Amino acid sequence: MLRRSRLRGFTLVELLVVIAIIGILVGLLLPAVQAAREAARRMQCTNNIKQISLSMLNYESATKVLPALGHSGGGTAAPGLGAGSGWPYAWTLALLPYMEQSALSSNISSQARPNGPGLPTPWSTANNAWENANWKAQVPSFVCPSDSAPTNRGESPSLLNYKACLGDDYHQNHFRPAQGRDNRGIFQIDRWLKLSGITDGLSNTVMIGEAVAGGGADDVRGGVALNMQAWNPAACSARINPANPRKLTGAVRADFRPTGGRAWDARPYFCGFTTIMAPNGPSCHWGGVDGNEHMGALSSYHTGGGNVGMGDGSVQFISQSINAGNQAIDDIDTPGTRPSPYGIWGALGSRSGGEVSALEQ
Repeated sequence: MLRRSRLRGFTLVELLVVIAIIGILVGLLLPAVQAAREAARRMQCTNNIKQISLSMLNYESATKVLPALGHSGGGTAAPGLGAGSGWPYAWTLALLPYMEQSALSSNISSQARPNGPGLPTPWSTANNAWENANWKAQVPSFVCPSDSAPTNRGESPSLLNYKACLGDDYHQNHFRPAQGRDNRGIFQIDRWLKLSGITDGLSNTVMIGEAVAGGGADDVRGGVALNMQAWNPAACSARINPANPRKLTGAVRADFRPTGGRAWDARPYFCGFTTIMAPNGPSCHWGGVDGNEHMGALSSYHTGGGNVGMGDGSVQFISQSINAGNQAIDDIDTPGTRPSPYGIWGALGSRSGGEVSALEQ
């Protein structure tokens, strides 16, 4: 007589144990997966800065000067690039031909003055064929994959996560040379600097750095504290909310006016940063909108700091704990070639402060 074999399945307890083990394994592996993904994003961000830095040097090789922070012009003799005669357009436009964006550069140049009718304002998001194809074009190398896009794109036609270094200079960084001011960093509106003007050495001077474009209007990273009408960085740090150190207090930037939303706008608020606040510190602005002195910080979502491109084309990671000097010292309106009061970080931003600075390891 044959015996029937009895099939035995898993009990509920056994299934729960297996599910629990799988959950534990996923919990253990997830941080490693996330870390690997962030490492890949950080490498892409480094590559972007490298490409921008080398494009800057290729531009200089072709023209014998570095691009200005922006070109404005003005009046009938120098009508500028846009339909509004004196509006400043950013260094990003000058670099397009050197970043394998020749077609985009040609299309934008054909619209620019003096040969074209003039470029739209840097914040225009009009839904017309030319702007959709060109003004709203997103250059991949201008975007860090670790960041997120601003939620409100109403005045943000094209994103920019990488900004030009204004140096350790808050007091005068939105002025032009014609206004009797000489910015301490490599870049200034309507100033095309020769490499010989970087007397502290190319490997000792920051040229490009990253900045968060997304985030909330009151976030420390991505937000801007407005009406910071004091000249010392300690006053900017005081705008951090003591109850929530990730947030700012007081007046902050408008949601529709993120600092990383206008790749073509040359004002420091949109395309420049300073080496005054330590990396991942708050950004502050003198006025209530976007057209005044800007104490923008290097910022990123990479752990512990952010990337910069140096004047020699190399890329360095700057720790957020880098020596930033005496934050209570006021910036002054004519700092000249004095050594930076803002430590190693300030010295790395000034092009002719006479400091012998070295990156902390």
